[in-house]
Amino acid sequence: MDVPHVLLPSGFARAWSHEVPGPQQPPGPQGAPVPGTVEHPRQDGLPVSAMLRAIWWSEDFHPNPATGLPGKVRKRPVPSAGGCYPVQLRILCGEGCDVPPGTYVFNGSGFSGTGGDLLRLRNHDDGTPPQGGPQAPARGAVVVLTVLPQRTLAKYYHRAGPLLIADAAYAAVALVHHAAAQGVDARWDVVAPVRWPGSVPEFALATVSLGVSADRYLQRRHDRIAGVSQVQLAARRSCEFSRLRARPAAGAGRVAEDLLERSLLSFPQPTPPSCSARILSAEPLRDPELADRCAGQRWIGNLDALVVFETPGTPTPAAMWWAATLAAHILYTALGADLPLEFRPVGGWTGSHSGWTTLHGLGMAIRKPLTANHERAAHAGQ
Repeated sequence: MDVPHVLLPSGFARAWSHEVPGPQQPPGPQGAPVPGTVEHPRQDGLPVSAMLRAIWWSEDFHPNPATGLPGKVRKRPVPSAGGCYPVQLRILCGEGCDVPPGTYVFNGSGFSGTGGDLLRLRNHDDGTPPQGGPQAPARGAVVVLTVLPQRTLAKYYHRAGPLLIADAAYAAVALVHHAAAQGVDARWDVVAPVRWPGSVPEFALATVSLGVSADRYLQRRHDRIAGVSQVQLAARRSCEFSRLRARPAAGAGRVAEDLLERSLLSFPQPTPPSCSARILSAEPLRDPELADRCAGQRWIGNLDALVVFETPGTPTPAAMWWAATLAAHILYTALGADLPLEFRPVGGWTGSHSGWTTLHGLGMAIRKPLTANHERAAHAGQ
């Protein structure tokens, strides 16, 4: 299977058209079964197993809306559009890790045993890197973030491309912030979509290098990233519609502006010349045309603030990567500082307004007033 059209520049811009997606289709498997064996981590070495489990595993499940009983979707610390969770984690380990050098897949869906563990791949026919793809470092590890596009395509059709990128971006940035809490050098990188070997169509979109030396300038920026502990990750939940206020809180715009400014200080990517991030609060949030531009999600009018990431030109995968990684960086910066804020990513944007097209949105809800201690905490890790 070639790279899906929704991830290529030629089909990517169609996601912002006013074309309505079709009826939801069967989503396909939650994970790609592989003939691997569980590798139990050692007590010493780079804690790859524990870090991946912290960002991509939970013993708890979201309740089934129809019955209220636990459903099939785990309460992962990383958000996903529509709860599709198409992201898979492939791990290329060198020396110095808590597992022996080799190629692994993280069992995040429980398709083998209880899940939440690393499966060691046995041969070159079961999902090892394709020719020209990411390679294992001599020391440390490279986590390859792949996606199963059919899970998101089945629900969002032509709008799936930006959502697949956003899902991968939030997972990559969460891992980098958690690595910072462990004192592990880490950085994320975007890769050109490439088919990963295996029985299920799966495509690499990004990598996260753990314990691998990086460019000094980039490393200085990453050194200032706020660490996010396992406990903080586990507490992350997207703000619920039912808990939003009828009217946005006063002063929310200032809080959002300050958080955006401080997040940019440690964000390791430059803002593309054609892109910008803007804060909406108070009256602009209640503009009915705003909800029309994000697939009729009228609940956004009850947010306290909304960060919109925009471009004046035709949306591109590169611009979307910037928008989604910055949004994720803002979310995890606030989480690491224990700020009393909740967030909800907002996708599904269409059309343009005043010459600008919204790439992505990050909704914000303030649960209680910010104290002086919380204001100081906003500087943590900067």
